[in-house]
Amino acid sequence: MSTDHKPVDLETLNRAWTTFVETEMVYERVQEDLVSEVTDSCRRQINAGNYDAAASLKDIFDVLVDKHCNEESAFTESVLRSDGLLVDTLECGRERIARAVFKRLVEQLVNDGELLYVYNRQQVRSHVAEMARYFALMRQRLTDQTDYQFTPNLVKMVKLASADREQPIMGKDRAKARDFQTPIRKINDQVSAEDTNPAWELDDKVGGGWEDLVKETMTTMSRFFEEGLPEEFDSLAAFQARTFVALYLNSVTDRSGLDSLSHVVTASTGGGKTEAFMFPTLAYCLTASKAGISSNKAVLTYPRTDLCDNQFERAFDYITELNRIEGSLDATFEEAPLTLSIQHGSRGDVTLPCPHCDGTLEVVDEFKKPYFRCERSPEHTIRYASVDRSKPADVIVTTQNSLHRRLMDQYGRDAFWDSPYPPKFLVLDEVHIYTDQAGMNVANVVRRFKQGLKQRARNQSPTLVASSATINNAEDFTRRIFDTDRAEEISPTEDEKDTTSREHFVFVKATDPRDVVVPIGDSVYRPRDEWENVSKTTASNLSCMIQIAFGFFHTMRKERAGSREGLNVNKDRVLGFVDSIDSVSRLGGYVQEAEEEGLFKYRFPDAILGERGNNPDCPRNLFRGATDDEYDEDAVCESVVPNENINPCPVYQDGECWWTMRDRELDLEDMTVAIHRSGNTKIAGSERPVGDDWDQLITTSALEVGFDHASIIGTFQYRAPRSVPGFLQRKGRGGRDAADEPITVVVLGSTPTDSYYFHHSNYLSEPRDDHLKIPLDENNRFIRAEHMTAAIMDYFNISETIDAKRAFQGSYSNGPDVEYLRQCFDNNRIELRGWLSNAFDGDDDEIEEVLSQFDTFLTSVNESVAPGVDETPYWEFFSEMVEQGDSSALEYIDELLQELENER
Repeated sequence: MSTDHKPVDLETLNRAWTTFVETEMVYERVQEDLVSEVTDSCRRQINAGNYDAAASLKDIFDVLVDKHCNEESAFTESVLRSDGLLVDTLECGRERIARAVFKRLVEQLVNDGELLYVYNRQQVRSHVAEMARYFALMRQRLTDQTDYQFTPNLVKMVKLASADREQPIMGKDRAKARDFQTPIRKINDQVSAEDTNPAWELDDKVGGGWEDLVKETMTTMSRFFEEGLPEEFDSLAAFQARTFVALYLNSVTDRSGLDSLSHVVTASTGGGKTEAFMFPTLAYCLTASKAGISSNKAVLTYPRTDLCDNQFERAFDYITELNRIEGSLDATFEEAPLTLSIQHGSRGDVTLPCPHCDGTLEVVDEFKKPYFRCERSPEHTIRYASVDRSKPADVIVTTQNSLHRRLMDQYGRDAFWDSPYPPKFLVLDEVHIYTDQAGMNVANVVRRFKQGLKQRARNQSPTLVASSATINNAEDFTRRIFDTDRAEEISPTEDEKDTTSREHFVFVKATDPRDVVVPIGDSVYRPRDEWENVSKTTASNLSCMIQIAFGFFHTMRKERAGSREGLNVNKDRVLGFVDSIDSVSRLGGYVQEAEEEGLFKYRFPDAILGERGNNPDCPRNLFRGATDDEYDEDAVCESVVPNENINPCPVYQDGECWWTMRDRELDLEDMTVAIHRSGNTKIAGSERPVGDDWDQLITTSALEVGFDHASIIGTFQYRAPRSVPGFLQRKGRGGRDAADEPITVVVLGSTPTDSYYFHHSNYLSEPRDDHLKIPLDENNRFIRAEHMTAAIMDYFNISETIDAKRAFQGSYSNGPDVEYLRQCFDNNRIELRGWLSNAFDGDDDEIEEVLSQFDTFLTSVNESVAPGVDETPYWEFFSEMVEQGDSSALEYIDELLQELENER
C-alpha cells in the first residue's frame, strides 16, 4: 500500500458503503464470499478437532482484497470507480477503501447474527461454527440441582461441512430464463409443419381439426402463464420450457413407428420439476377435452399419501385457474373443461383452498356423490374436483399402491377403462423412492398398466414421465422402470443454474451408550465411594439426540419476516427425521418433556438477559461490577464471546452457556414439539392435534418428499440415513427460498453404519454420482410372479367381454361369484397366456406356472372351510362373516378352530 494515500474518513466510508449496498449484485457476492471464507476457516479447524474455532479478520480481508479489488473485478468497476467515489479511490487507494467497507460489512453481519466477534473483535466465527461448538460440548442435563461437571458428555466428535446451493435460473430479466411465449411459439410452429401428424386419439376424434384445438389450447395456456401464476413466477426456467415443448408434442403428435420412449425430469429440490411436467400434462388434458375426449387422460402417482394430498392441492390450484380462464369456475364435473380426483385410503379427509374466499373446501358426501364445499361460506362449492374413485377425471392423483388396486377393481374399470380412449400420461414423481422391493413392485405395476392401455387402444401411445431431484442414473433407471426402449432426461444445464446461497451440515458422533451415576447435593463434594445422594441415568444415542434436538432449535440463527428484503415469513422451524415410528414417538415425547421442564434455560447467559436465575452455574461472582458496553448495565459477560485470557467464563468454555442466546427473543420461549405419523400431526406425548402450531416437527419418511413449509430453516436426521438420495430429499425440506441458508444436523450413533457415515460424511454433504444411483431389479422373479397373478385379475377387469363386478363381488354377496370366475378363467386361458406374455415378456414355463397356481387357487376357495365340521365353501363362509361383522362371528370362528383341533 502506498504511504501517500490518505486515511479513509467517515464521510468517504459512508459514501463508499452506500454505493456498495446499492450495487446489489456486487454487495450480495462480496457478502457471500466473506461469510463463506469465515465458515470455511472455522470448518477446517473444527474438523481438525479445534471446536473453539475462529477466523482472523486480517486473513479474511486479504482474501477479499485479492478477489474483489483487482482491475477486472465488479467491485472495483461498480463501486470504487463509480462516479461518486472515483476521486476518493484515487486519494485513499482501492485497498484502504475496500478494507473499510469490508469491516463495516462484518459489523452488519455480526448485528444480523450471521457472524460473531470473538475475543478482541479481530477474529470472527460463523454462527453455524458456534453451534457446532455447543454440540461438541453437549452434556446430559437432568435438573438444575445437578452439577454439570458430573453429568455425562454425549458427543464424541463433531464435523462441519458447507456446500453451495444451486437452482435453475428464473426471472424475466435473466438471460438464461425463458419467457412464456417461447415454448408456445415452438409448439404452434411444430404442429403447423407439413410432416407433423396428430396423435391417434386426436385424429380418430377430430381428424384435421386437431391443429386448431392445439392453437386454442396454446392461447389458453398463454393467458394462464400471464394471469394464473403467482406474481413471482414471471418466467420459465429453460429446462421447464424444454420439458413443456417435449412432453406436449410427444402427447399430441403421432409417434407410431418410433421407438418406445420415456422421459425423466431432474432438477434440484425446489427447482420447479412439478411445474415442468404438470403444465404440459394439463395442456394435453385441455386439448383432449376440447376434442370431446371425456375420459381420464393423466395419472399422476406419488409414493406417499401426504405427498399425494399436497400435489392434489397443487394440481387443483392450476386447474382452477385454467377453468376460470375458460369461464367454467362453477361448472359441474360433467361440464368443466378440466376435472380432478384423488384416490387413496384417506382421501375423504383432504381439504382444498376455496378459490372464492379465504375459507377451506371440505368433502361433502351427498347421497354418495361427494363434492367440495367451503366451511366458511357454504354457498361456495366446487364440483370439478372429486374424491369419488369411480370418476374418470381428466387428472387422477394417486399412490402406486392405489393404482395397483385400481387395476383389479370396479373403481378402476369405471375411472380408466370404460372409454375407447384410455389414459395418456403416466407420471411417477419422486422416482428415487423406488428402490429395493418398492421399485420392483412399481416397475411391475407399470407393465400391467401399459398392458391395459394396449388392450383398450392399441394405436394410442402413452407419454411416460418420471421425476426426481436426487438420481444419477436417470435415463437407465427410467427406461427400466417404464420398460421402454430408451429414456430421455430433461434437466438444467450447468449454465442454466445459479448458486443462490450455501447450506451447512453438522455431523455429530454420539458417545457409546453407558450407565452413569451422578452425585446430587452435598455428595458432589465427597469422594465417589462416599456419594449418598445420586441420580442414575443412561447416556444413550437417543439421549444425545434429545439434547441436540432442543439445542438445535434454541441456538440456530432465526429470522423474522421483514428482517430482509423479500422475507415474508419467519424462518424459525425445525423438521426432524427418524427411520422408526416408535422412535418418532419416543424422541418427540422426550424433547417435549425437556422443553416443558425448561432444560434449555440452564444454558441461558443470565447476566446479559434481563431475567436472572435460569442458569444455575452462571459465575456471576467472577465478574461483579463489570459493565456491558452494548446494554450499559451491570453484567457478567462482555458483548463479545468470552475468552479464557481476556474475559474468562469457565461455564461458557465448558459449553454450558449458550452465549449466542443473549439477545435473541426468538430463543427465549419453550418450543412446541409435534410428531407426524400415520398421516396425523399431533403434540408430542399426547393425542392433541396441533395443526400448524409447532416449532419442531419429528417424522418418518412420510414427509421426506413434497412437504414444503416456508418457515423450516433447519432439519435433522437421527442415525444413518437409509439412502443418500433419501437424505438429500430430507435436507431439501429446509430453506425452500433461494436466499435461505439452511442447516442440517445429523446425529450418528454407535452402529457400524453410523460410524461409517460419520467418517465418510462427505457422501452426504457432497455426494458423488455413484452415491445417487438408484438400484432396480425389475425382473425379480418372486415379485414378478405376484404381479403376473394380479395381472390375471387385471384382464378380467379390463376385458369388455367379462362382468368384472360379478366376478369379484358376486351378485348378492360380499364375496366373488366363484363359479363365474372359474368360467371366465377356463374360457380365456389362451387369451390370458398372451396377456401375460405381452405384459411381462415371460417365457412359456413361467406363464404356465402362474396359470396353474391360479387354477389351484380357484379350486381351493370353493372347498369347504372346515371339512367334516362346516362344509360351507370358503368364500361363502368369508362373506357371511364379513356381513355379520360382530363378536358372534369371532366366537364362531374360535369354536370352529377348537373343533378342528379336537378332530386332530
